[in-house]
Amino acid sequence: MSTLAAQAISTRRLDLLPLHVEHAEEMAAVLSDPALHTFTGGTPDTPQALRSRYRRMTAGSPDPAVSWLNWVIRLRDESCLTGTVQA
Repeated sequence: MSTLAAQAISTRRLDLLPLHVEHAEEMAAVLSDPALHTFTGGTPDTPQALRSRYRRMTAGSPDPAVSWLNWVIRLRDESCLTGTVQA
């Protein structure tokens, strides 16, 4: 089985950008509302904790038969990150 890699995807309003560790700082602010964790549990990650998580995620699955695809969502007009998508 071949490994898949996240590619940038654009629409008129949004860009899906492959996840990078450098996104952690801005995404920590995006994900900082405790209400977002109501159903998943836990508390918002610090930028350092999110950077560590993104490092693990971008390294990929330890199983070569499994591909991890992760993107951040950027609002094009506002030029700001607003969320994530995973497959």
